[in-house]
Amino acid sequence: MAQEGKRVSVTVYGMELSIVSSEDPAKTRQYAEYVDTMMRQIASRIGGHTDLSRVAVLALLQMAHELFSLREKTELSGKAYDAKMKKLLREMDAAVSLSGVQTRIDNTDQE
Repeated sequence: MAQEGKRVSVTVYGMELSIVSSEDPAKTRQYAEYVDTMMRQIASRIGGHTDLSRVAVLALLQMAHELFSLREKTELSGKAYDAKMKKLLREMDAAVSLSGVQTRIDNTDQE
C-alpha cells in the first residue's frame, strides 16, 4: 500500500508552494529552506533579483556539485575502509598461522 502524502506549505524564493509529500513535513520545510537560501545567495552574487529560471538552474548546478562531491568522498572513504579491513584480515590470518591454530575445519576426514 502506498504511503499517503501530507500537504506542506513552503516559500521558496518568494513563491508560495503547496507540496504533497510522504516525507516528514519538517524535513520538507528544511529542504525548501535550503533551496530558498541557495537561490537567494546565488541571486545576490549575480546581481540582485534576476530571472527566476537562471537563479534556479544555477542553484541546481551548485546542489549537483555538492551531491557529486559527497558521493565521491563516500566512495573514496568506502574504498579506504575496505583496504584497511583486508589488511587487518591478512594480518589476523598471518598471526593465527604463526600460532599454529587451525582456522579451517575439513569435513573430508569424517566420511
